[in-house]
Amino acid sequence: MIHRHRYGRSALALQGAQGLAGLAFALGLLLTAQPAGPVIWALAAAAGLFLVYFGRAIVRSLTRIELDERSIRARGPLGAVIPWEEMRALRLNHYSTRGDRSGGWMQLDVRGARRSIRVDSSLNDFAALAAAAGHEALRRGVQLDDRTRLNLDGLGISLHG
Repeated sequence: MIHRHRYGRSALALQGAQGLAGLAFALGLLLTAQPAGPVIWALAAAAGLFLVYFGRAIVRSLTRIELDERSIRARGPLGAVIPWEEMRALRLNHYSTRGDRSGGWMQLDVRGARRSIRVDSSLNDFAALAAAAGHEALRRGVQLDDRTRLNLDGLGISLHG
């Protein structure tokens, strides 16, 4: 059975809007304010970063993550396939936006022999994906670091082994 996961539309819409707003602001200042040399470079760099952020939202909107008994796949513009028997590492990191670790997001990184697939917690049913990957890692003898185990536990995922 294939389990499919996509990024949520509301999260993608927000990321896309933020990218476009930042790009429009930086380009607007470049075109209307006639800034000095160093400021031109800073605004151009900011515009480039916002363009990348917007592009990332587009790529995510075109990507779906699929899991089955044989592999994990990212289908989309930056696709990859990692057969479970080639999994070398699994990491789950929490990136906090607050001092008490109550806010932020998580990123799951599944590494294979030659490729890796990274997804963040704005993916629909992220906890189920993290649980499936964690259980496959355990089944395959892939060692999980303490941070990954702690973050899996924080999602309510208990792995034994």
